[in-house]
Amino acid sequence: MVFDGEVLGSAEFAAALSRLKQRGSTLLVVGNVAPEVHQLACRHLMGDPSMHRQRLYVTTDGSGTDARSAITDDTYHRNHIVDYVTQFRSTDCQLSSSGSVDVSHTTADTPSSLVAKIIGTIRSIERAAEPLAAGELRVCVDSLSTFIESNERDVSLRLVRYTGIATQRRSGMVHVHLPIARDSEITTLFEPLVDAVVELRVADGTPQQRWHLTDPSITSNWTDLNE
Repeated sequence: MVFDGEVLGSAEFAAALSRLKQRGSTLLVVGNVAPEVHQLACRHLMGDPSMHRQRLYVTTDGSGTDARSAITDDTYHRNHIVDYVTQFRSTDCQLSSSGSVDVSHTTADTPSSLVAKIIGTIRSIERAAEPLAAGELRVCVDSLSTFIESNERDVSLRLVRYTGIATQRRSGMVHVHLPIARDSEITTLFEPLVDAVVELRVADGTPQQRWHLTDPSITSNWTDLNE
């Protein structure tokens, strides 16, 4: 199968993923790997910078998928950031306005305002870009660790649920990073809310991914995540 130009598995898997891309999808990206591997996966899932995309990065964890690593000078379309900022975590992802990078930035200081800002930003994107093509809207939530480590699992579940609903209504694709093992008990909490789990690992020094769809019989091969 092919995902934005990458071959991942069987024809059956390709058909299933094609359906997800057309109707919209929520993906959970897991793996107890270095942040750089999650950042690499994020860049793949957000799409080639030269492709027409509306990209929204939700930053919740300074040690997670830093938005600055995914937004590059060859991104010619609008990027958006919603940054979760509390008294315990200050924002460090302000981007320079130089070059061709076009970024809108907003902050939220409570979990409820974070969800509201995400939904509001998605609506603004839709108004500005309407009509949105299937797969044009790409959303990244950089890490659920902030809420998991604070024993706020209900917050993280609501975040995934409502961000997923808002994105899929626009036939977009949202992926959420959870840097823990695929077989973790915490991972299973989120599986009912997502369409697929993307598992990351490093084999012989090479970052790899494997996709698990909600149908347990449909799983991709391990494939390299190339720079």
